[in-house]
Amino acid sequence: MKNIVRINRGNKMKMTKYLLIPLIALSLIFVACSKTEENGKHEHEVVKKDGYWTCTMHPQVHMDGPGSCPICGMDLIKKVADAAEEPKNDKDMPDMVTLTGKKQVLANVSTIFVKNESLQDQVTAYSYLDFAENNRKTISARFNGRIEKLFVDKTGDYIKKGQPLFEIYSPDLVQAQNEYLIALNNSSNSGSLIKASKKKLEIFGLTSEQIQTLEKNREINLTLTYYSPISGTVIEKKVQEGVYVNEGATIYDVAELSTLWNIAEVYENNLSNVKVGSSVKLHLRAYPGEEFNGKVTFIYPVINSQTRTVKIRSEFSSIGGKLKPQMYGETIFNKAGGQGLLVPADAVIIAGKRTVVWAKAGDGMFEARNVTIGNRYGDKYQIVSGLTEGDEIAATGGFLIDSESQLKTGMPTGHQHGVTPPTQKKKSADGMEEMKM
Repeated sequence: MKNIVRINRGNKMKMTKYLLIPLIALSLIFVACSKTEENGKHEHEVVKKDGYWTCTMHPQVHMDGPGSCPICGMDLIKKVADAAEEPKNDKDMPDMVTLTGKKQVLANVSTIFVKNESLQDQVTAYSYLDFAENNRKTISARFNGRIEKLFVDKTGDYIKKGQPLFEIYSPDLVQAQNEYLIALNNSSNSGSLIKASKKKLEIFGLTSEQIQTLEKNREINLTLTYYSPISGTVIEKKVQEGVYVNEGATIYDVAELSTLWNIAEVYENNLSNVKVGSSVKLHLRAYPGEEFNGKVTFIYPVINSQTRTVKIRSEFSSIGGKLKPQMYGETIFNKAGGQGLLVPADAVIIAGKRTVVWAKAGDGMFEARNVTIGNRYGDKYQIVSGLTEGDEIAATGGFLIDSESQLKTGMPTGHQHGVTPPTQKKKSADGMEEMKM
């Protein structure tokens, strides 16, 4: 019996031991949580009383002292709750910010009144000046021959219509004159033969006066003086005196430069802003600060498949040679688009899917207005909705007002206070924790 009692007493001790282990563990966890809660309350009270250090770009960062932002590395700034700067009436209004006069000066806040303005679509395209194709002419040899004399012997010379250009000798020319004189001298020849012979001389380039002189004097000229058919500038001289040329060889390249073409390349999505007859402005690199006016004369029918651009041709006066072919510049196309609300681009805060303009709501108070923006016109945005004419908005300093709003509404993101882990207990050889009874 004694042995049985001893066994039962031993079992009882083991059962008691097993029950006490979880109870003691739960007690330790409860005590640790209580201390953590007290420490947390204490730290929050200190932050609330003395302020905290945060980042203007990441207001969710809250630190107890100065340092760098763990996200972007910027220096932290101290944020102190000031009843004078944050009145009670906007604490529950996350879209309302109150700034003292000092803060407005430091933030460089300036305001303007929203008003309706003229909307003008503006497209700027790179361009270059070129010769007007219809004012350019190639002067070539009408027959095989030798250049005896050049009356215009320099590239860049200006020539007038009817001015002698060169003198050429050709056996073909001599033969053509002889045929015409024979036809005239033979009375039995029909008028058609005379006309055919005369037509050949005209094709060779003889003028009416030269043919009349031949008829009168009945003398063959060994050379022909060729006269310019147009006025213009010699762009290129292709021959020298004494050289032989074949029929069709270029002697001069002449262009009339009083009017020039301006070729601009406009992206296809901007074609709606370009119309034939519309006015354009040209800025040239050669004349910074100057502006030249012209008109669109032609829109080319083919789109460049690689650049997705279309050539637009406009015409400009050369202003006595001031504008020259192959000058580079920028062409500005304008298209009137009615009236609309325009605000400075700096006043619009675009943050993800939210677009905000800060409107003045009272003395030192600014209210966030969600707006819908349209096209951009230079340094301004069109406001489609969210503002009305006459609203006073922050034209500058809106970004800093927005940062102030984030600082006011920003909360710490799940920061945790340190919890001391429970000390590990030694285990007995059988894996059970040793406890003194």
